Amino acid sequence: MYEPFYTFILKIFPEFGIDPTLLDPFLKDVEVKKGDFLFQQGDICNFIGFTLKGCVRVFLIKDEKERTLSFHAENQSFGDFRSFLNQEPSEFSCEVIERSRIILFDHRAMQLIEKLPDGQKFLRLHAEAFASKMRDKLTSLYMDTPEERYCKLLDNEPEIIDRVSNYHLASYLGIQPESLSRLKRRIYQRRVS
Repeated sequence: MYEPFYTFILKIFPEFGIDPTLLDPFLKDVEVKKGDFLFQQGDICNFIGFTLKGCVRVFLIKDEKERTLSFHAENQSFGDFRSFLNQEPSEFSCEVIERSRIILFDHRAMQLIEKLPDGQKFLRLHAEAFASKMRDKLTSLYMDTPEERYCKLLDNEPEIIDRVSNYHLASYLGIQPESLSRLKRRIYQRRVS
């Protein structure tokens, strides 16, 4: 039933001998509508999510503007890990931007994995991979131009560009929506020339 989730686990740590029959009862499979929030700024994030189908975005609000931090489409994990682990209010919000099917992984599931042989090693490898990905995105935000960030997204996650609104995409790139339209036109013209 959760085959993509277990494939994701084995991609991170191929030697991890996890028995799905042990973990499945602790996973919650939910369908969520576009526009729903899984958690909002100030809430305690009580889960780590895994997108089976659809797409969510994680964002924060600064100076009354939304700043999109990340998009999580199929076969990606998401959540506010600090809020989850420390049971403190989240600084982020998580909105469903496409009708989605998501696995919610709660504290009981985390405790079960921690007790398994190599469970803590898997959790460390997952945290390292996630931290590395977020580091790359943060570095890009400060080091790359919006055009370079857009080109990286186009090269690495092209499906995101077609799935999210220009408003959310512009927020992710750190530019205004009208600037995004000009940027898209410029890059398209350059690539077809």
